[in-house]
Amino acid sequence: MKIQQATKRETLHIALGTLCFSAVLQLAFFLLGRWEPGVLWGNLLGGGYAVVNFFALGLTVQKMAADPNEKRGKLTMQVSYTLRMLFTVFVVVLAIKLPGVYWPAAVIPLFFPRLTILTMQLLGMYKPPRAENEKGGDDPV
Repeated sequence: MKIQQATKRETLHIALGTLCFSAVLQLAFFLLGRWEPGVLWGNLLGGGYAVVNFFALGLTVQKMAADPNEKRGKLTMQVSYTLRMLFTVFVVVLAIKLPGVYWPAAVIPLFFPRLTILTMQLLGMYKPPRAENEKGGDDPV
């Protein structure tokens, strides 16, 4: 399967946003006097997984959209969601169990993709597609 340009572009946006929020997280821990190497390792683990998880979501949506069988597409999406959530739990448990990793610094970046999307919306860089009835036209209001 060929990776679509939209999947690449949106994953790049998420990666850049995660990188920016990760820098803010590192600075916050530093300013609070709580920075240690484990914060960096946790941030790398959580942030890296967050980007990979978003990319996997993009590939799943791409695959689902290309499948003419609606039932199979829905099943693909459900299985992908379940596997990605299980792997998220695995990453959190791994962060808790690994010595030298500060687990809160691994959990916080899991929210960075959503924060990136929200920031892009607030800055006008991303506009979700409008519903068909919101596009305007000749219909009376």
